Amino acid sequence: MGATVIKAAQAVGIEEKPEQKKPVLPGEVEKSIALGRSALIRNQKKAAINLARISKDSDRVRNHIVDEGGLGPLIQMTHSKSLEVQTCAVKTLAELAKTSNNRQKMLENGAILPLLEGLKHKSYEVRGAAVAGLGQIGRLEEARFRVIAEGATQGIVKFLLEGDKDNSLEDEIMCLETIYQLSQHPKNHTRMVKDNILPALFDVVHSSLKSNKHKTLAMKTISELCKHEGNHKKIMDFDQQSGIKRIIKLCEYYHDAVRIYAAKSVEFLAVNPFLVQKLTEEGVLDPLKDMIKSDKQNVVAAAVHALCALARDSQNQVLIARKNLIPHLLKKANCGVDEIEQGITLTLALLAQSNINRPKIMFHGGFKPLIYNAQYGKTDEVRKRSQSVLTSLFKLPGAKRDELVRRAANKFKEGLKMRRTSLVSKEEYRESKAVQASQLIFGQGGNDEDSSDED
Repeated sequence: MGATVIKAAQAVGIEEKPEQKKPVLPGEVEKSIALGRSALIRNQKKAAINLARISKDSDRVRNHIVDEGGLGPLIQMTHSKSLEVQTCAVKTLAELAKTSNNRQKMLENGAILPLLEGLKHKSYEVRGAAVAGLGQIGRLEEARFRVIAEGATQGIVKFLLEGDKDNSLEDEIMCLETIYQLSQHPKNHTRMVKDNILPALFDVVHSSLKSNKHKTLAMKTISELCKHEGNHKKIMDFDQQSGIKRIIKLCEYYHDAVRIYAAKSVEFLAVNPFLVQKLTEEGVLDPLKDMIKSDKQNVVAAAVHALCALARDSQNQVLIARKNLIPHLLKKANCGVDEIEQGITLTLALLAQSNINRPKIMFHGGFKPLIYNAQYGKTDEVRKRSQSVLTSLFKLPGAKRDELVRRAANKFKEGLKMRRTSLVSKEEYRESKAVQASQLIFGQGGNDEDSSDED
C-alpha cells in the first residue's frame, strides 16, 4: 500500500523520484576531461554535468579523475561564463576532496583557490559546495592552515548565518563540520577568533532552534579554540565578559556531548594562571561535581580532567575539598576505567599538596587508591606521583595521624553497625508481621466476642 502511494505521488510530481545511479562506462572519464578542455560552453556543460555525476560514484572513480588530469579543466571551468558550468565544477572539486589520496594533489595543483573564490560567489549553491569542499580538503593537516590563512573564516561564517536564514539545517551541520575540521590546526586558533567566529558559535550553542548535533559541533570547536592561551582573554571578554559564565553554564546542559566539550573547555582554560581562579569563583565546581556523579564514563572522565587542571592552583585545592568533592572522587577511584582512575589519582595527589586537605583525604580513605597505584599504577607518572603523595600525606604529627586513622576506622565500624541494625530491624519487622498474620488465621489474637459459629 505504501509503495503504491509513493509511486502515485511521483507520477503526479508531488514527490521527487530518487535519482537513479548510472554506471560509469569505460573511457567516460577521459572523454569528459577532454570535453572540459574545450573553449565552447556547450562542451563545457556536457563535461561539467558528466564529471559532477560520475564523481559521486566511488573513490576509485574520483582517484581516476584526478590521475587522468581532471583538476586543470575543472579549475578552468570554475571561471566559465555559464553559472551551471561553474556550479558543477565546484561541486565536482568538493566530491574529489572526499578521497584521501586526492587531497594532497589538489593542494599542490591549486584546487584550493577556486574553492576559496567560491565562498564569495553570488550563488548560494556554489557557496555551499565551496564550504563542503574546504571541509573535505581540511582533513589534510597541511591544507587547514592554508585555508584559514587565505581568509576563509569570514566567508564560512557568512554562509552559516545564511543557512540559518534559509532554515537549512543540513547545510548548517555541514558548515559547522567544516569549521571544526579547520579549527584543529593549532596555528588557526588565534586567526579564527580574530576573524570573529566566536559570536556565531555561541549563538548556535545557545539557540533553542538548533539540534544537539549543531550544538555539539559548535561546542567542539569552542573547546579547540580554548587550547590556545592567546584566545583566553577574548573568550573571557566575549559579550561583556560573559564568555566564562556561558561555558560553565554549558557544563550543566542535559546533552552529554555538549557538557563533555564544555568541561574540556574548562580544562584548557584552567591552564591560564589568571583564569584558573576565575573559573572557581564563577561556580564551575558545582556542575563538575554533578558530572562526577554521573553513571556515564565519558562524562566522569571529562569532569575529572577539568578538576585535575583546576587543582593545580593552591587556592582551588582548598575550595575543591570544601565543596566535598573528595568523597565523590573516591567513589569512582576503582571504577575499572584506567583514564578515570589515573585522573583521580593525579587529582588527589594535587589536593594532598595542601596541608588543610591532608587530614580530609586520610579521613575519607583517600590513601587507599594512592597505596594501590603506588604499587600497581599503569604508568610511571601515576606510580611516582602516588609514592610522593603518600610520603607527604603522612607527614602529620604522630598523635594527629593516629587520631585520623582511628576516626576513619570508627566511621567504618559505625557504618557496618548501622547496616546490621537496619537488617535486624527489617527481619524483626517481618517476623512480627508473620506472627500477627498467624494469630489472625488461627483465632489466637482476635476478639472472641466478634467471632461466632452461628454465621
